[in-house]
Amino acid sequence: MSDALWMQAEADLTIREPGAPADAFVWEHSRRVAQIVEMISALPELTSLSVDRVALRAAGLYHDAGWILQVREGVLPARQLLLRPTTDIQRELAADFLEQRGVAFLPGGPLQRALKAIRQCNNRQTDLVEAKILSDADNLDQIGPQAIEVMLRKLLAEGRTMVDLVDAWKCQEEYHYWQARIKECFHFQAVRELAESRYACMQRFMAELQATVMLEDVLKAGEEKAVRLRG
Repeated sequence: MSDALWMQAEADLTIREPGAPADAFVWEHSRRVAQIVEMISALPELTSLSVDRVALRAAGLYHDAGWILQVREGVLPARQLLLRPTTDIQRELAADFLEQRGVAFLPGGPLQRALKAIRQCNNRQTDLVEAKILSDADNLDQIGPQAIEVMLRKLLAEGRTMVDLVDAWKCQEEYHYWQARIKECFHFQAVRELAESRYACMQRFMAELQATVMLEDVLKAGEEKAVRLRG
């Protein structure tokens, strides 16, 4: 796949509004997913499978383009980008958009396979290996410290505070939300293990965030000073 499609995707997936800075949120996520699919497709457990890497990269770049199209059509505001699961309608919009854009950059076979991967990536029963890889890459990018950006955007969109973020995280931990998601949403064991590693990083990040937002570090420092003074 030529660099030209990457350049086209960056332009297509970046929101630019007069008087406002460019919003590259969807582009950055899509760029990472397009790179993650490369890693997954090279896993030893996939060596026996025929994987169309050209189709995969294109699908990774455009799999969430439906969100951008809905913002440009006025269906939803930019502040709501990627704040809930992608719908079948959005995947269909993304596939149609890639079909329009990709015809100038991709051979017909890989392009059609990329469209199928986008349309089927949320289907747990799919037999299309590219759809499975795309699904795992998309889910992997939603786990880890980089996923805090989504949480912060959601906070701002809903007018909530950092304390609300910490409380939501504590609730997720109590109900083992992330562990259940990691167990259920990945097709390939090596990717699941990466997700577990990223989740551990996320836990450490959120522990530090909680300590500062809830002033736990300040209270601890005060208690330690009081002990020293009494001693």
